[in-house]
Amino acid sequence: MEKTQKTKPDKTYYQVIAYIMEMIKEGKLSFYSKLPSERELMETLGMGRNSVREALRTLENIGLVESCHGKGNFLVNHMGESLSSVFSVLLFTGESNYLEVSQLRRAIEVQAFAQAADRITEDDRNRFAGIILKMDTGTHEERVQADEDFHQLLIQCSGNHLLVLLMDALSYVCREEILMILENQAVEHVEQWKTLHRRIFDYLMIGDKEQGVDALLDHYRWGDSLLGEKSYSR
Repeated sequence: MEKTQKTKPDKTYYQVIAYIMEMIKEGKLSFYSKLPSERELMETLGMGRNSVREALRTLENIGLVESCHGKGNFLVNHMGESLSSVFSVLLFTGESNYLEVSQLRRAIEVQAFAQAADRITEDDRNRFAGIILKMDTGTHEERVQADEDFHQLLIQCSGNHLLVLLMDALSYVCREEILMILENQAVEHVEQWKTLHRRIFDYLMIGDKEQGVDALLDHYRWGDSLLGEKSYSR
């Protein structure tokens, strides 16, 4: 008897994504634009109401659609939040660990530094200087926020939107990581943390890519050593 090959059922949200992509290509849709109504999607794509709603709900979970009660559905870019949840689950379930998070951040920031050194503006320099000041004089909570702001700004200065998206996704995990590093650490560790960030800052200000990347790598090596093997165990 011949075996019947099973095929995976089509996922309706793929059809909706394809339709959205077509509208973007035609210039009819962009981020934060309102999507066609459920009825319009039903008629255009030949779907039932339940299928359209399921597709929109899936896209909302992915971070591509935002539903506003009484106003409709809008195309958004909240994929960083969705990816952040994925990274958090991977850590919680032991499928990943803080060492792997650190390695991913390191790769992102090394590439970002090289691009940021060529693109940094005077306004960016002033923002970095303000963040460094908070690291020097702020409370514990302000320093944690300053660390996040420092690395986010470095990525933004690269002008690479995919790097920005990935760092946004890692922002919550990164915050937990720096909390682990700074919480209950000796004064000399906090001072070393400040020094490492100031070195990155100084080399970025003068556009020295080689020394700046070395400073970044020193920063990550130091952080990895403080987190220790217990933080990385699966």
